[in-house]
Amino acid sequence: MSPLVAIAMSAVAALAVVVFMVGWRMVRSDALDVLAVEDLDLLRGQQRRRAEGESPLQRLARAQVPRLRSLLGPRRLAGLQRRIDEAGRPDGMTVDGYLQSTAWWGVLVAPVILVLLLQGNLLIAALGLTVPVVLPLSRVAAAQRRRRERIDRDLPDFLDVLAVTVMAGVNFRAALARVAERFDGPLADEVTLTLQQIASGASVRQAFTDLRRRSTSEPVGQFVSALLQSQELGAPLAESLGQIAEDMRRDSGQRQRQAAARTAPRVTLVTSLVLVPGALVLIAIGLYVGADVDLGSLLGM
Repeated sequence: MSPLVAIAMSAVAALAVVVFMVGWRMVRSDALDVLAVEDLDLLRGQQRRRAEGESPLQRLARAQVPRLRSLLGPRRLAGLQRRIDEAGRPDGMTVDGYLQSTAWWGVLVAPVILVLLLQGNLLIAALGLTVPVVLPLSRVAAAQRRRRERIDRDLPDFLDVLAVTVMAGVNFRAALARVAERFDGPLADEVTLTLQQIASGASVRQAFTDLRRRSTSEPVGQFVSALLQSQELGAPLAESLGQIAEDMRRDSGQRQRQAAARTAPRVTLVTSLVLVPGALVLIAIGLYVGADVDLGSLLGM
């Protein structure tokens, strides 16, 4: 390797380390340290980060958003928007914010990938190309899973209270609003958003269809279907809600038993990998000490 190539690789490596350290410092920084208290009540998520000012790296990443939008196309952008909606738009996330995060990671790992290519590590460089895609997507997927689990856990109690409220003679929309005020979490937020859409002029079918689209929870789909059938066919809603709540509790119990059944082999495997080698070592050492064997004579030392 010529000295010029070695110097270039060293410079690129040093630049990669500097960019990584600066990016890590930006990730660990908190907007709460620079914003006024009265501003924090109005800003959240990406708006809060935008208010404190963008670094050159963030501006460079934001400049790549239009190019990424054109590369993905309308269909993939719509799918990405659906995933973000299903995740509850964590920290005020938007499609542009997601693409900016992807571009930010791409800019951050680009020098490292360049160094790996110069060294001939093509496989590791190819794996490094997946980092800007996997990290933001894993965040959205984790938020989707947590939100779905929370909705599945809260929905049976929500439907029970709603059924009692409806049977007490309260109008359905008023009952929904009243029960949503008593609950917190993603389910109450989605119901409140649905009621706001109806108040803004959307039809009941469209509003609750949007609710089903924003959630990947199967019980939510059953609830929306029962509600639309009761609205269109005049079926008794309170009985349907009670039946759906009972079915969901039964399904939840089955899922818990299945999860417990899957956990038992994992615990056995971990126990075997951790305890068995240690037990074998203790047994071997005990036999050696108890037998008083002279390994030096056996090995001819």
